[in-house]
Amino acid sequence: MLRVAIPNKGSLAEDSIAVLKEAGYKQRTDTRDLVLVDIDNQIEFYYLRPRDIALYVGSGELEAGITGRDLLIDSEAAAIETLAMGFGGSTFRFAAPTGKIAKISDISGKRIASAYPGLVNAHLKSLGISATVVRLDGAVESSVRLGVADMIADVVSTGNTLRQAGLEIFGDPILVSEAILITRESEKSNPSLQILLRRLQGVITA
Repeated sequence: MLRVAIPNKGSLAEDSIAVLKEAGYKQRTDTRDLVLVDIDNQIEFYYLRPRDIALYVGSGELEAGITGRDLLIDSEAAAIETLAMGFGGSTFRFAAPTGKIAKISDISGKRIASAYPGLVNAHLKSLGISATVVRLDGAVESSVRLGVADMIADVVSTGNTLRQAGLEIFGDPILVSEAILITRESEKSNPSLQILLRRLQGVITA
């Protein structure tokens, strides 16, 4: 029986459940349920924290899962993206005090606050830039004013929160993220996973 992780709360959870239902899979009706077994489709759904899903899939405890591309990269887990789901979009950007940083190379040697240190470190490595990433669990906009960091890397939508904190976006996006179906390289040819993949693709492209 195929074991698949689903986000347990938030917009990712709601949209994931909606797509799976449309694809013909049963889903939980009580948000307190942690597991749902769909006997007819020979699949078990596990409702987990979105940030943990890549770790469960990468370690081999589960065969597949739906999570964010940002969370997969940040986790550094041994899992791969197999399907973009078309929802849960977000954009990650660098931001610094207005007028302080003009270009990406100015990041070198600076402190960057982020709730996604793995993602930011991977991006810095790809750019060949050395900087210190300070991990914070939230409200990273306040880190510069409080002296914890020189700049931030975070999800940006309208940019209003950044402007209120005296910060401005600079450089190209770090990552454009969305919900994705993930698995391990060794599971790509799993017949049960291929069925799930085809059914989800049918909904997404309809």
